[in-house]
Amino acid sequence: VAEGKCLVASRGGKKLPIGALVDADGTLSEDPHVLYGPYTPDGPRDHTKGTGAIRAFGDHKGSGLAFICELLGGALTGTGATSSDRRFANGMMAFYIDPKVIDTSNFFDGEITRYTDFIRATKPIAGTDSVLVPGDPERKTRADRTKNGIPLPDDTWAAIVNTAREVGVSEVSIQRATS
Repeated sequence: VAEGKCLVASRGGKKLPIGALVDADGTLSEDPHVLYGPYTPDGPRDHTKGTGAIRAFGDHKGSGLAFICELLGGALTGTGATSSDRRFANGMMAFYIDPKVIDTSNFFDGEITRYTDFIRATKPIAGTDSVLVPGDPERKTRADRTKNGIPLPDDTWAAIVNTAREVGVSEVSIQRATS
């Protein structure tokens, strides 16, 4: 899972999937305290106080991909990958590919469409309606939230309101849509 999902779960939002985290003893967990250590509901989250980690997706292959991403995004960019007292930051390494230079025959766009259609046409696992490709859940969520608003736990909304007040946003400007 993304660290942002751990933060949301720690603030009372959507729970983490079973086994999303691993504690210092190797026990799987979905408790955000494993990642952040002790914290109060409205207090800050500090990954340096946690004793666990976010599990890599995809077992051995996923952990290998996560390993190289951490080296490229952390070590190679200078953000760091190993120091336990390093400042938390999102190091990023990007590779830009211009398909017009690499794919002069315009094969790429059609192949993307054919492959995406092929994957979506496969039989979904039991208990699901369809096979999804990357971006499908986000498009569905965006459409729903555009129509119905963004759900927030009460304590998250309270933190937003408190922060707004601290920086001088007027009470009239702070409104929560209710259903």
